[in-house]
Amino acid sequence: MAKTVRIKSELKTNKNKAFWNMAFALFFTLLFASIGVVMLFAILLQKSDLHIAFPSMFFGIAFILLALFMIAKHNYGILNAGVKGEQQTYEILKQLPKDFTVITNPVIHNRGSVNELDFVVIGTNGVYVVETKNYRGIITGSTSSQNWKQIKHGKNKTYEKEVKNPAKQVYRQGRRMNEMFMDFGISADVFPILYFVDDRSQLKITDDAELNVAIINSDSDLLDFIVNTKGKHIVESSERSEIIRFFKK
Repeated sequence: MAKTVRIKSELKTNKNKAFWNMAFALFFTLLFASIGVVMLFAILLQKSDLHIAFPSMFFGIAFILLALFMIAKHNYGILNAGVKGEQQTYEILKQLPKDFTVITNPVIHNRGSVNELDFVVIGTNGVYVVETKNYRGIITGSTSSQNWKQIKHGKNKTYEKEVKNPAKQVYRQGRRMNEMFMDFGISADVFPILYFVDDRSQLKITDDAELNVAIINSDSDLLDFIVNTKGKHIVESSERSEIIRFFKK
């Protein structure tokens, strides 16, 4: 089993914030709607001299809060899927041999830019930047395009939406890590990986940009790629320790 270094996840923090936003929006939606109902019944039963505008105002506020709840629920669903995908990927990467080190949620501070990654895996054969995507359905596009298309088939409807090209994202992450290594005199080779954790996804991606990003959607292929890819430089133990210390700052 691989060694692991776990760093606090910004994605989990955002997911928790989205959950509480959703909970508060639902609570106040029900509160204002309930007050409006009580006022309306009191007016209809002629037990109150309130004008009909008062319950209408509370119903209006409840409607706005309901819209905010739906937005928060949507955001929570996206973030929760991301957290689940990262956890599944972590469980897979832990299966690497013991001479590998898996770092979760490392942050690159280099040349004025800050980038939080999903995973960095360090072995004697190189350093692997792993970006996880928990997408379902058919994913189409090319490595040179700005956006990809995600197509999901429901019972009675087909859903389509555009997502930002994640291959470019992990390519930039790998390039920035290379720059960081150059600045600190580290000779390790960097291999960017885009991993689709849901093996039910169907990838129809054309690599016309030749980004040298490995696009994988099988746990066995992910492990095989990391174990069997050979870099030009052997990462010595002292160099590996230096890389780990950098990300633990």
